[in-house]
Amino acid sequence: MQKILIVAHASPYGSEKMFNTLRIAVAMKEFAANEAELKLFLMSDAVFSAVKGQQTPDLSYNLQQMLEILTAQNVPLLLCKTCAESRGVTQEMLVDGAAIGTLGDLTRWTLEADKVMHI
Repeated sequence: MQKILIVAHASPYGSEKMFNTLRIAVAMKEFAANEAELKLFLMSDAVFSAVKGQQTPDLSYNLQQMLEILTAQNVPLLLCKTCAESRGVTQEMLVDGAAIGTLGDLTRWTLEADKVMHI
């Protein structure tokens, strides 16, 4: 089984980068569920994607819902502690299944992964 790590840096709604990152992750779980183990680490402004209670009336997608789909499928989801703290994002603000991680977590996940995607 391939181990794939996606490290996301993009802001949640400033462009479609984060949306497309999560589309790729959802597709991997849908089409390669038995062939790939997926992990997701959010850095920089991407940490805002995991904040619960998102209101997106003008958009056709909701990143919170996409992350909830992934965490329901047991995809580990960590946020960079330094990035989250510098933006005022706390554990209590996060969607279920998301957690604050560390650079040590990212390092371990990177070393364990067969493929790492930085988006």
